[in-house]
Amino acid sequence: MRLYTPPSQHEVNRPSPGSLDSQTDARRRHYRVTKAGSGHLVMAKDPLAEAGLHFDELNKLRVLEPDVSQKTTELNEECEDFVDKIGQFQKIVGGLIELVDELAKEAETEKMKAIGARNLLKSVEKQREAQQQQLQALIAEKKMQLERYRIEYEALQKVEAEQNEFIDQFILQK
Repeated sequence: MRLYTPPSQHEVNRPSPGSLDSQTDARRRHYRVTKAGSGHLVMAKDPLAEAGLHFDELNKLRVLEPDVSQKTTELNEECEDFVDKIGQFQKIVGGLIELVDELAKEAETEKMKAIGARNLLKSVEKQREAQQQQLQALIAEKKMQLERYRIEYEALQKVEAEQNEFIDQFILQK
């Protein structure tokens, strides 16, 4: 037997949410306890809950159920946290991209320096090869000159020996 009685001021102003356990509080949101004539308590459906209206923890009338409203609030907070973390991630990634760009520029600069140094080394190597060829030609020329001087020296030694012999013979004849 269900009896409906309009809510009294005491029933509308419910106690704070922390005063009852969550199951009792949930039942109280959907049902109202009324006394039957025999002294038994009978659970009557709350017409507001059936109409989709609910009381929140501040005893304000809401369209959403308190559990759904709480979950929506929690989801909203989690979304805000997620958006904040994504923002932080984007800042970190932006900093990383800037750092990588700077490193790429430095690497490109060093690469250009290395190419310049390699080209300079090649030109120095070619200059050394040309200088070496010039020095080898000079050495060959000096060797030829040395050979001429040696031959001339030997010839002069023969002339000197002949003259010394002639002088010795001339002194002996006198």
